[in-house]
Amino acid sequence: FNGTIFAYGQTGAGKSHTMTGPDNGNAPPELQGLLPRSFTHIFSNIDTTSSTTKYLVRGSFLEIYNEEIRDLLSKNPKERCELKDHPSSGVYVKDLSAFVVKGVAEMEQ
Repeated sequence: FNGTIFAYGQTGAGKSHTMTGPDNGNAPPELQGLLPRSFTHIFSNIDTTSSTTKYLVRGSFLEIYNEEIRDLLSKNPKERCELKDHPSSGVYVKDLSAFVVKGVAEMEQ
């Protein structure tokens, strides 16, 4: 499965707060943002499925601003990325960082 969480809106509209929740990182579940709730949901479902099923979870984080794409997990997040179109697999961001994660704590880092 592939999944995307997309936030769209003008500067100051609350996209970051909606995605992450309060800045302190110790918010109760009802105040957490969309990302930590999604991470918890994904990994709790993995934990409750059959032990014979194997999962590989990878995470990427990008920003599109003024028609420029930036890899927010890159060592150089200010560097622009290119959008490409592959004939069989479709549209993708060239050289986008994708990290394998094994749990909620790794996703939040």
